[in-house]
Amino acid sequence: MSFEIIDGGFLSTIQDNGRWGVQDQGIPVSGFMDVTSANIANAILGNDPNAPMIEMCMKGITLLAHIPFSVSFYGADMELKVNDKINSQGKIITLNPGDQLKIGFSKKGTYGYLAFKGVLDIPKIYNSASTYLPAKFGGYFGRALQKGDRITLLCPEQLPTRHSVIKARNISSENLLECFVGPEWNLLTDQQKQKVINSEFTISKDINRIGYRLEGEKIELGDQKEIISSGMVKGTVQLTSGGDLIIMMADAPTTGGYLRILNLNSKACDSLAQMNTGGKVKFSVTN
Repeated sequence: MSFEIIDGGFLSTIQDNGRWGVQDQGIPVSGFMDVTSANIANAILGNDPNAPMIEMCMKGITLLAHIPFSVSFYGADMELKVNDKINSQGKIITLNPGDQLKIGFSKKGTYGYLAFKGVLDIPKIYNSASTYLPAKFGGYFGRALQKGDRITLLCPEQLPTRHSVIKARNISSENLLECFVGPEWNLLTDQQKQKVINSEFTISKDINRIGYRLEGEKIELGDQKEIISSGMVKGTVQLTSGGDLIIMMADAPTTGGYLRILNLNSKACDSLAQMNTGGKVKFSVTN
């Protein structure tokens, strides 16, 4: 055992870049919600971009170190403390046996990423350590981390502390989401297309790792309200039969029966992941 979880936070899971190549079997990709932030956290330590780490939602974990190792944190604006001394994100943090790292509530943003210099001893399923909560597999016994969990770090290292700090993540409560048209975009009338492009939408309370439902002016459909279940990916924007929009995220199912009118690019997915209920979004559509 290398460290122990004292407080599991609100929703903290083991994630990496995801479970690719098995979507034809109905298994979602999962993985990091904000890939950019996770990659930066790994890069600070010189890790492989796919190295598993702890993803935290809204409130971070508290851990107790039992061996010496280094970590880095990047993403949402969460307060970091080592032994009650305030620290900062975007740099190497060195921990010694007995040190307590506490990551608090998010002041801005949603997801924060804690990377480790070493390899989290987490078994891989379909070549990924990512947690998929709906099916309770992957990660740490298929669940969120909680008090009392003990995790081993293979090949741990303490890196020299550097004074340089990477600038904090730019997080906004209003975002123009870059996207391209989806397979069923041309089933919409010109008027419906303009409504999608020109409207501002609000992120509803119905958000999680599977998807973000938007509120706003409904896009009323005619007879073509659903399709035969077809493939979806992270960033797919579905138009429901009720006229609402749902944006698929990391744990999205592999197929769905609503119209796929748009698809966010990776940058937009990362920006959306850091937004929360009440945030405002518009779509910037490339044909």
